[in-house]
Amino acid sequence: MSGRTWVRYVAVSLALAALVSCGGRPEADEGVTRALRAAVAEVAAAGSARIDAVTTTGPSLSSRSYGVLRWTGGLRGTLTVTTTGDSTARLLGGSPSQSRFLPDAYYTRMTDRFAALSDGRHWIRYPYDSGTDLSPAASLKLLLSAGDVREVGGERVRGVHGTHYAGTADGQRVDVWIGPGHRLLKRVQRSRTPAGTFVGTVHYADYGARASAERPPEHDTVDFEDVVARKDAPL
Repeated sequence: MSGRTWVRYVAVSLALAALVSCGGRPEADEGVTRALRAAVAEVAAAGSARIDAVTTTGPSLSSRSYGVLRWTGGLRGTLTVTTTGDSTARLLGGSPSQSRFLPDAYYTRMTDRFAALSDGRHWIRYPYDSGTDLSPAASLKLLLSAGDVREVGGERVRGVHGTHYAGTADGQRVDVWIGPGHRLLKRVQRSRTPAGTFVGTVHYADYGARASAERPPEHDTVDFEDVVARKDAPL
């Protein structure tokens, strides 16, 4: 995987979801389907949550993100992000950095080293791809489309009793834990990439928490496509 492709991949993984293709759903246990649909409705109604996410790609790339995200009325929120790994990862800043989500795009704060190679600009703007769903409901919808979705059993997640469901869809293994009030407590998604196995784990808490994000200054921002189009691109 090239450095440019990897940076987009990491940035999207920090958004805590993958693109979801919601096609026809194969038949599944009625109780499981009912539980997952109830969780989708509850997550949508809650509108926001505090998240704590860890992602790893292969043996040497990882990130930790935490903050509050709102998904009602357009995505908004600020995550504190620490990224560790190779030289490309270090451009993202590991000490820690930020990702800011706004309804039209999200922004990643890069390092001074990156800015020195990008006309002094620290922030990269990433427009959302058509069909992108970064809400927690995306993982639940993906699991609903799995042909092998099933209930694994009861487990505790950070002291809260939840029910574990799992399945495989679109080449990804998806595990979710649903707690009291049909609220999603945790999700884990695993998939294979050219750089190694990707694992994204997110814990959710404080549903309804207030989320905010400030748009970075225009003079300190560069579009992702402009970065990768340059012959001397730092990524």
